[in-house]
Amino acid sequence: MNGNTVYFSDFLTNDHTASFDAAMAYLREHPGTVLHVEPGVYTITRPLAVEAQKALMDGGLTDDPMSIIFKPDYKYAVGISFAGQRNTSVIANGVTLLVDGIMEPVSIRDCENVAVCGFTVDHKRKPYSKAVIGNVGELDGEGSRKCTFEFDPQCPIGENAPFRLRSWYFDVEKYRTVSTYVLDRKIIDPYHWEVILADAAEIHDGMEYYTAHTEHFRPAILIENAKNITLKDITIHSQPGMGIVGNRSEDITLSHVSVVPSVGHHVSTNTDATHFTSIKGKLRLENCVFEGQGDDFINVHAYYHEIIRRLSDDECCMQEKTPDGTHAQSLDYPDVGDFLELTDMDTLTLVDTFRVVESTPMRDEWCCRVKLDHALPENTEGLVLADVTRLPSLEIVNCSSRTHYARGIMLKTRNVLIENNIFHAVEAPAVFAAPEAEWYEGVSPANVVIRGNRIVKCGEKGDVQGGIVVLADTKCPNGQCMLNIVIEDNIIDCPNTEYGIYVRNTNGVKVARNKINCKRKAVEIICCTNVDSDAELA
Repeated sequence: MNGNTVYFSDFLTNDHTASFDAAMAYLREHPGTVLHVEPGVYTITRPLAVEAQKALMDGGLTDDPMSIIFKPDYKYAVGISFAGQRNTSVIANGVTLLVDGIMEPVSIRDCENVAVCGFTVDHKRKPYSKAVIGNVGELDGEGSRKCTFEFDPQCPIGENAPFRLRSWYFDVEKYRTVSTYVLDRKIIDPYHWEVILADAAEIHDGMEYYTAHTEHFRPAILIENAKNITLKDITIHSQPGMGIVGNRSEDITLSHVSVVPSVGHHVSTNTDATHFTSIKGKLRLENCVFEGQGDDFINVHAYYHEIIRRLSDDECCMQEKTPDGTHAQSLDYPDVGDFLELTDMDTLTLVDTFRVVESTPMRDEWCCRVKLDHALPENTEGLVLADVTRLPSLEIVNCSSRTHYARGIMLKTRNVLIENNIFHAVEAPAVFAAPEAEWYEGVSPANVVIRGNRIVKCGEKGDVQGGIVVLADTKCPNGQCMLNIVIEDNIIDCPNTEYGIYVRNTNGVKVARNKINCKRKAVEIICCTNVDSDAELA
């Protein structure tokens, strides 16, 4: 140890988890300290994590494990906790955190001015099973094929392990996913299946099969109730959930962060690479790489809350109604002084805006009691509240995203710059700016610039749009709930999708100098006002 600089070797024992516990405790007690972690592979484990993984793989958590392990009251293990640190840095270039079991490997909670640099997260036993497809037979009259799955010795699958939750079929030669599914299987042993695949025209010998054993769980890195957090040169190879989740935090920067498969694999996280909810200040991603995850590379949003009890004209209880709960499995609530927008859920049009005068989180009832600065409408049926103070300005610059499920960028925030990014073979559209009523994720984006991006072969798994989409995703998308969207100087090469750019429900649209190759129409703009577009020249 030397002044405000310490070395992990000063704390190192044969128990790497305990060694990190000691180092984190020192940083917590000594604000302003820099911890250097010497290069190496460090195993992070807890008995609770090993027990959870065994229960998962033995089928003890049912066929739908997330219904048990993705709940606010589920007891899970945390690997390395930064809780309570101030003005600290961890420099860990050349370090691999090898996770044994399923857990939240890194927790950055209740912190301020914390920078973490250099480490890689991977798993001793991957949180999925992997097989090579062989002995592929001829197509039958219904488009099915018989074949065999030979599972990786490090990723076998037991008879009772969940396997129909989220699966990938990866064509190594073409470097892309293929759509099919297991119609029937015969288990020979944990390493061999005989399988019938449906819709299997593209299946051939040598392709890879991956199956996740849960959909959602804890993220690889959680940032919560934290301010001014920087992640730099971080790599996440696998996690039985999301890569990075940020929640109720302020000012976050991700620089040279990668959520990508490890060598010889083509799957990374089970769900989103990154997901940010109820963030204030600025959220910036620069020079990041995302590949092989089971959902979007980023989703940024606030939550829509239903008014579940009206207590007086200006007081009510509000509750988010997302189908799976919040992504951090923490109660979402506004602070005093925050502004809440009241929105019609059917149309996503704005009804009114309120300032919070009093806020009382009620965790036992999973809701929040709020007093507002003026009266609510007499009838609040079908109306929802969203905290627009907790919406970050967002910058995503010089990042790349390829061969993963769902969308690339999912936008539900305001004051946004999406610039000089590359999207390749993303299953759904590359950029999707849309509040989603079904998921209770909002709000309507505004002041968005999407500029200078290259989008290639995205949205080719059934979406009519491949490049950039702006719309109100709700039952009755009437009117213009989005405001000021600029789409310029993008290259969109999606020859198998109907549209390159699709914009709806927006007041203030500028579309200029985009170069687009698609099947039907380069730019479609409907139900918009104040449109400035050179689309007729495209």
